[in-house]
Amino acid sequence: MSITPSIRISLFTLGSLFMVTSSLTADPLKLSDAEKSALLEKLEKVKETANSSSNKRFRTALDAFKTAAKSDSAAYSLFLKCSEKVNFEEENKGSQSFREWKRNHQEKKDTKGFRRALRHQLNWLLLSIEASAKPDEVQKLGIKATEKVDAVFEDNELLSDYTKILKQNVLNTVFAKAYNIDGLEAEKWPLNPLALDKIYSDVVLPPIRDSKNSKRLRGAWMKRIEQEGMVRKTLSEGAKGSKKSERNDPEAPEYIRWKEDDYLMLLWSKEVDCFTMGDEKQAADNMFEHIKENLSHKRSLEWLKQFNKLLEEEDEKAENSE
Repeated sequence: MSITPSIRISLFTLGSLFMVTSSLTADPLKLSDAEKSALLEKLEKVKETANSSSNKRFRTALDAFKTAAKSDSAAYSLFLKCSEKVNFEEENKGSQSFREWKRNHQEKKDTKGFRRALRHQLNWLLLSIEASAKPDEVQKLGIKATEKVDAVFEDNELLSDYTKILKQNVLNTVFAKAYNIDGLEAEKWPLNPLALDKIYSDVVLPPIRDSKNSKRLRGAWMKRIEQEGMVRKTLSEGAKGSKKSERNDPEAPEYIRWKEDDYLMLLWSKEVDCFTMGDEKQAADNMFEHIKENLSHKRSLEWLKQFNKLLEEEDEKAENSE
């Protein structure tokens, strides 16, 4: 971020103050109350100027992103503009270099799927900016996050060759860098729309648990499991084949491995979550069937122990409440 003239004046004054006080004596001196007050006043003015500049920058970025996210062509146009700024202007490369890159990119990489992936990336960047504004309230964005993720999977066939874009940290994109918002802090927020584990665990599921709505909780879990499977079928490097039919083949090695382990773990975690929330009868029945159907699985003993512990803890609660 460039420093405005008013900030330079304040910083110069601040520097002058320290130079004067330090030149008077070699011994350390404490600031007087009046000096502290004057210094705090100057710092407050600098802070106000910086905040105003930052807010203006964010408003400009939001307007540009919202406009570009309205269509695939608008998203691609902004991508070209931001790429020129970040990768050519700021790198002191000539306009001729950019024109050559642009021509080559449009000939080889400018496809409908690429443009759509950029649009989804912009939509997630917009949501990430919203999350960063109120980092302690990210769970309130659960519905919006679900909508954005669902939109990605509705386009999964079109996006099958552009997983890298969808998995990129949105704060590392040319969009964020061009508008100088790559320094945002969103510690609890998932930074790409395919970070399904974090999206569901940290954003989508917690408020549903709080609502004590077992039907919604099961529905959210099943959507997550379905989407995890679709990632292995169409949106992962391991799912790709030389032909579209091969890429979508449910027997792809990565999908088979997922079905044999992670899929079963997710089903189990769903029932544990529902049991813990209070839907004990259905969850207990489902956990029992899950174990019985997968006795040869390497995690079956682990599931048995956890099931026993859950039931024992419920017995203890019942005894203590009597």
